[in-house]
Amino acid sequence: MLARRLTGAALLWLGLAACSAGAPSPGGGAAAGLPAVASPAAYQPRPAPHRGGTITVGTWQFPSSFSPYFSSQAAATPVQNALFDGLLATDQKLQWYGDLAGDVPTVENGGVRQVGAGMDVTYQLRPGLRWSDGQPLTSDDAVFTYRTITGPAAATGFGQDGYDRISGVEAREEGGFVVHFRTLYPAYRSLFPAILPRHRLGQVSAAQLVQDGYWRKPDVASGPFTLVQAGEDRLTLTRNEQYGQGRQGMALLGHTAYADRIVFRAYPTRQALLAAAKAGDVQAASDLSERELTTVARLTGVRVTLASALQYEQVSFNQAPVDSSVGGPPPWAGDPAVLQALDLALDRPALEGGPLHNRSPLAGSPVSPLLDWAYASDVGATRYDLEAARRTLDADGWTAGADGIRTKNGRQLAFALTSTQDQLLRTNEEEILAAGWRKLGVAVSVQNYSSQALFADFAHDGVLARGLYQAAIWAWITPPDPDSEFDTLHSSRMPAAGSTSGQNYSRCRSSAVDQALAQGRSTLVTSQRATAYRAFQHAYADAHCEMPLYRRLAIGVTSPRLQNFVLNPGPAGSTWNLADWWLA
Repeated sequence: MLARRLTGAALLWLGLAACSAGAPSPGGGAAAGLPAVASPAAYQPRPAPHRGGTITVGTWQFPSSFSPYFSSQAAATPVQNALFDGLLATDQKLQWYGDLAGDVPTVENGGVRQVGAGMDVTYQLRPGLRWSDGQPLTSDDAVFTYRTITGPAAATGFGQDGYDRISGVEAREEGGFVVHFRTLYPAYRSLFPAILPRHRLGQVSAAQLVQDGYWRKPDVASGPFTLVQAGEDRLTLTRNEQYGQGRQGMALLGHTAYADRIVFRAYPTRQALLAAAKAGDVQAASDLSERELTTVARLTGVRVTLASALQYEQVSFNQAPVDSSVGGPPPWAGDPAVLQALDLALDRPALEGGPLHNRSPLAGSPVSPLLDWAYASDVGATRYDLEAARRTLDADGWTAGADGIRTKNGRQLAFALTSTQDQLLRTNEEEILAAGWRKLGVAVSVQNYSSQALFADFAHDGVLARGLYQAAIWAWITPPDPDSEFDTLHSSRMPAAGSTSGQNYSRCRSSAVDQALAQGRSTLVTSQRATAYRAFQHAYADAHCEMPLYRRLAIGVTSPRLQNFVLNPGPAGSTWNLADWWLA
């Protein structure tokens, strides 16, 4: 599957007017406050009367790599969407459509066929596709992509879940190819989110591939734009004139981009980015959190829209023995009643009414209600009940001392809570959670790290990957299939030296979770998968490896000049339809 992305902030987009600050505010500006969270609507793009113009996108951080496979940094997504296309994609309603592939292979149309214990998935590329340098985009590129991401370069930490079930990719004539799976893999649609150019990367050695300059400045692209200039604080992309080749007749994005160029500009802080947005120096800005909604609501000359996203904020509780350098085994080791009490005393209402502005819905499960076929509506967020939490610990033998902190068998009920540095939303969350647990008699200290240190892979001593924490807050950005939970919660997916798969950073071990997740990927029948994933959500709630907090928002603040800006709740985010953007 597409490797889950970790993020330290919600994906928030602002598309601000290039006109003066005194432009009319369709939403009423700050006086009208924030709107309700909207349901996905039908997408009917408005064709541009002419091509041209520059759209400047502001952000407060640039990733170190724009690789769609060797980087899990969410900050790379907006640029990746401009440069790379995959076989399939999802629209604003999370419906799959053919992107480079002519259609979506299914059992019903014969594109997916069970073969023994495995299956074959047949793709047909659109005829006439070309890379930005004019070279044909063919099935040989698809075969090369598979070999690249499953070869020696993958030892850098790229999650291979799904790809490790493929026995081979066979090119056929006229743009067709077959993906042979050893086992059933119903989440096959999430694979191959980008095809790589064989003629550009084929001569790069495996040892040098991840470090190749291509990932910092991709000079051959399949997306609607191509990168022509890369600086420390600015990226300039121009329209890929080859993009429309082979796309004629597509229901979505069947044309070259309307805008001449996209400029991504980095600002040192979110505050500087918001100041630039207010001044009209950028037409779009990315990577802000719900904490900035108050400021956003006061901006004039903008239209604000909110939508649920396939992201959830959660607290993970390390289930494995922890190195003594971070406090040793946590108090819940061998004592599940502690986790039950912490869940009951987790002050979600204070989060909801505080930094979330009552807009982000509380979560009880990692499966989004947007995936209604698999969502267990009876697994809601745990109700805050401090008295029940106290009774749970009393019965478990934890008694309060003179300082109010509980002890059992000579050990204090204390642990360290970890997250990303210098993010106000995370600071607020840590303060609220620590204060709520303090009322229970729990001492919580804070030990935060930079995003780079926290989210680095196992080989680069990542705090999460190495399990060098007791409890930690972060958000998961998930693909539109609950099979993604296998890589993050199945006991076989714990990161380890020499392993190229596994994002089970909580070191979760639950036979009920394992069984349900395995059943979910053992069949192609949707109703059977739904039953398995609903069982998984109940097992997840009982295991307490993670405690979900709330569902992240996709947030759009746009100018009336910016056309065809539509929020997408999936991992592609709001630049999923960048070729359709234009300024009136």
